[in-house]
Amino acid sequence: MSKLLVCCLIVAIAATGALAITSIAAFPEKPGPPPGNPAGLPPGPPPNVQAVAVIVLVTGIFVLAWLAVLVVFARDQILQRLGEERAETADPEQIKTLLTEVRAQLATDREREWQIISERLAEYGEQRETDGYLNGMRVATADQPVDANVRSLRRPPTQR
Repeated sequence: MSKLLVCCLIVAIAATGALAITSIAAFPEKPGPPPGNPAGLPPGPPPNVQAVAVIVLVTGIFVLAWLAVLVVFARDQILQRLGEERAETADPEQIKTLLTEVRAQLATDREREWQIISERLAEYGEQRETDGYLNGMRVATADQPVDANVRSLRRPPTQR
């Protein structure tokens, strides 16, 4: 058990005792008859509102203290399991060899992907070249003159 959990437990137990003592001290007697008794006597003193406020305050402290105990207990359990996992970790040399293997695999994969992309680009270039050649041959052997829509990249200079 951690020191924080022990402290929270002590505070929670004290809050439980305080709630029990306050509830007994705030309401020592049983409730009397309802106000406005039929005998025509004046009603009793008003209820003690301060005692109810103290009960609410102590109840809030009680709830928060036990909630803190639950949270700290859960935190300790998580830290304990993380500590167990850390104890099972590999030594630094084993980690270095694993990283070296992963880097080698990544380099191999990168080279293979680069080769595949290069082959695809070469095929694409050859296909485009073949398509351009075939299109030019079709235009050259066509019986009807093709109305070419060719524009020069540079405009001829204008005379002023």
